[in-house]
Amino acid sequence: MLDEAATRSGRVLLRHELFCTFIPSMPMGLILQYFIHPRRMQLMKKFMMAMLLTAVVVAPAAHASPGFDFGANIARTTTSGYGNSADFGLTAGYNFNQSIGVEGGYESLMGYEMTLLSVSALGRYRISDHIHLLGLLGMSYWTESPTGKYKASGVDPLLGLGLSYSLTRAVSIRAEYQFVPHFNGLGTNLNTFLIGVNYRF
Repeated sequence: MLDEAATRSGRVLLRHELFCTFIPSMPMGLILQYFIHPRRMQLMKKFMMAMLLTAVVVAPAAHASPGFDFGANIARTTTSGYGNSADFGLTAGYNFNQSIGVEGGYESLMGYEMTLLSVSALGRYRISDHIHLLGLLGMSYWTESPTGKYKASGVDPLLGLGLSYSLTRAVSIRAEYQFVPHFNGLGTNLNTFLIGVNYRF
């Protein structure tokens, strides 16, 4: 009995020495293959692949959050040959999910005595939990005020690119660049840089 116990104790010590000597220097893949049966490894790989595919499919729906939002901004518009304008504006929109929405905008270009109304498709791309890349594609209707020099108006495309940062689940800040090309009597391109706050209902 004592000889058998000593033999078992020697085997345990030998296994411990092998573990302490060789395991730390072995790559992680070899360690897993040493401790896990190959058939179990195959089952684990299949399970991990199934979990990954499930996460890819379910994650967009899980983060989807339809709802309305409202925003206010201050802005600065520059043009070629017409100087600069200090602006302010309002936005209202509806988000179909985390990635796609529609947005309407009102912008008062005080330096040019102009008003710009817009309707756009709004796309969002999640960079992190708090940061989203924004893209706007829509149409704008601009008009000069009755006291303006030309009393002109027209419809032109609107393109936008920006970033939003979520402070809470409802409140976010937003920095954006908007571009309106002069296709319909505007006379010059409008380059607008906006900083605003949005609230989601």
